[in-house]
Amino acid sequence: MNHNEIQNELLYFSIAAILFIIVLAIIFRLFSKKLKFNSKNVEFYGLLLNLNTPSLISISASTIEYLFIVFCTISFRDINIIYIAVILILVILSDAIVDNFKKLPISITLALINCGAVHIVYLLYDYISKEQFSYLLLIILFLVIIFIFLYDTYNLFRTINNIVVKHKYLKKKNYTL
Repeated sequence: MNHNEIQNELLYFSIAAILFIIVLAIIFRLFSKKLKFNSKNVEFYGLLLNLNTPSLISISASTIEYLFIVFCTISFRDINIIYIAVILILVILSDAIVDNFKKLPISITLALINCGAVHIVYLLYDYISKEQFSYLLLIILFLVIIFIFLYDTYNLFRTINNIVVKHKYLKKKNYTL
């Protein structure tokens, strides 16, 4: 893969991430109209406003990593060394900025497993589309994609939960996800 292809891939990812943010903003806007101001749902949205800057950067890095894995999965792109480096940098940034060095080896291992799962999706898709179509392989492909989505969503919410419960001033309010 040459530099132009990598730049194009990152441009496509940036466009997809911006579209995701716009859709998320619209969804939050629609739900905020239906919520009462003093309800617990509004407290959840306000929770992110009470976090400090390193925590917000950590959550942002985890969210970008999540979007990047989902983008690679949906677009059936093969994971290359640059993508792995971007994912690992985001994982390390997410854990290091909130002084979560004890869980860093586990996070790196889980990120590499995610990269392996994305590579499996690419291999299955490439085989089905170019070599031989099989319904069994198609079912396995969809199951692996669903696994990646569920697993990465769990990891994202786990990261947010770990950051939220780490703050002493937020523990008094009993915020958990």
